[in-house]
Amino acid sequence: MGADAKEVLGTSKNGKFSWNGSNMEIDSSDSDDEFMDFTNLNELGETFLRSFCKKASSAFFRQYGLISHQINSYNDFVKSGIQKVFDSIGEINVEPGYDPSKKGDGEWKHACIRFGEVTLQRPKFWTGEKFHADGGEQSLNLLPRHARLQNMTYSARMKVKTHLQVYTQKMVRSDKFKTGKEQYLHKEIVSNTESDVLVGRIPVMVKSDLCWMSEAEKGDCDFDHGGYFIIKGAEKVFIAQEQVCLKRMWISKDPYWKVSYRENKRKRVLVKLVENPKAENIKGGEKVLSVYFLMIEVPIWILFFAIGVSTDKEIVDLIDCNIDDGRINNILIASIHDADEKCDGFRRENAALNYIDKLLKVANSLPGKPTREFINTNLFPKLSGTKQKARFLGYMVKCLLLAFSGRRKCDNRDDFRNKRLDLACELLERELWVHIKHAERRMVKAMQRDLYGDRVLHPIEHYLDASIVTNGLSRAFSTGQWSHHFKRSERINGVVANLRRTNPLQSTCDLRKTRQQVAYTGKVGDARYP
Repeated sequence: MGADAKEVLGTSKNGKFSWNGSNMEIDSSDSDDEFMDFTNLNELGETFLRSFCKKASSAFFRQYGLISHQINSYNDFVKSGIQKVFDSIGEINVEPGYDPSKKGDGEWKHACIRFGEVTLQRPKFWTGEKFHADGGEQSLNLLPRHARLQNMTYSARMKVKTHLQVYTQKMVRSDKFKTGKEQYLHKEIVSNTESDVLVGRIPVMVKSDLCWMSEAEKGDCDFDHGGYFIIKGAEKVFIAQEQVCLKRMWISKDPYWKVSYRENKRKRVLVKLVENPKAENIKGGEKVLSVYFLMIEVPIWILFFAIGVSTDKEIVDLIDCNIDDGRINNILIASIHDADEKCDGFRRENAALNYIDKLLKVANSLPGKPTREFINTNLFPKLSGTKQKARFLGYMVKCLLLAFSGRRKCDNRDDFRNKRLDLACELLERELWVHIKHAERRMVKAMQRDLYGDRVLHPIEHYLDASIVTNGLSRAFSTGQWSHHFKRSERINGVVANLRRTNPLQSTCDLRKTRQQVAYTGKVGDARYP
């Protein structure tokens, strides 16, 4: 054992070890044989094994339960999901209305708003001034049973730290020989204010970390495991939405052999085997590899050279397939011939980039920056560096060739392993983002009226309407109309349902339901709807 390990473990004189000074001790004098003494299961007896299995399963369900996925997802939304939504909004710039009759003296005033840390308060209700004057508390803890009896929404106040900056912009002339600029915009700050603003109220899941019942010694009912919401006195539950996992490779052979990968709806990369009638001189080489992305189709060899690969041998090493297989070897050779025919001399410096630039011009998707930078931005944007992009592209080609040669199976879209379940975290993030953007648009329009010289800009609370988020979430829970996962203008049904209380088993079934958003029409609906 090294000196560093002994220092971490903390060796004592009597041969016992402690981890970082804690109470956990291991006696080195104990023999290792007692840990290696395996008992035959038959010797334990059927009665003991039955009792042990019953206690182990009971302990598991007592700690985790059957609906822990609902509560864990909501806790993740409270801890990081809400903050992620506000961080994604970024900086909000408010321009003045540019009405000359209202400008007044001085320059036009602009405003900039940034959202910071989000804080949540546990559910409470206001008791009124009279009760407070008589010696009572101004607000009391709102418990789930109170919300049920009073037909209230069990929700928590959400506040966000908001930074508001008001400034003016003035065109200033400068010495071009010293600064390199003939004129530039000078930003003069008028005011800087920070405040905690009430954005709205978030419905609270019963038995979550934000709920009062999570710390209670005894709940309202022994069969109540939480995992639902109380909206206007009605108990609402999320139905888990099945979605096909997009951020993975998909290999399919109908209508043609292809492997696809996409990180979002637009940035999709598709490698496919296409027919090549010109490859008559190559026996069995009627198929070539081609890449489809950014609305253009490029031979695979040209794309490899465009992202920085320098030799043919390096491309073959990146694909890492068994070139002794005649079918794979013929496809690679045919792909090289196809690249030579479409772009003669593509191995020369920048020749492959110039060829892709011509294709982009023909497709009317001209980039506003150099082609190399444009490819790096749109081809596997989550991967950093051209080497990683080239390795992943080679891996995609390898998977496609292995599937074509029969050494790998194609992916089944209906396999449950290829599905992902949208629960409270993902669903509430989408819905909250929609209502915050709505409140932002209203706030910008209202603030523009007070950015003129003869008007006074009020605090941010005057413009940010908290009822938009509160009422929007409450309406979504009540009607079940939820925001679509990629079509912002559409709404989908069947996301929220009433919790049935006929018996505890029925309530547990409602909390564990899943649903797939597939229209029950045609062959696709017949196969996937069940």
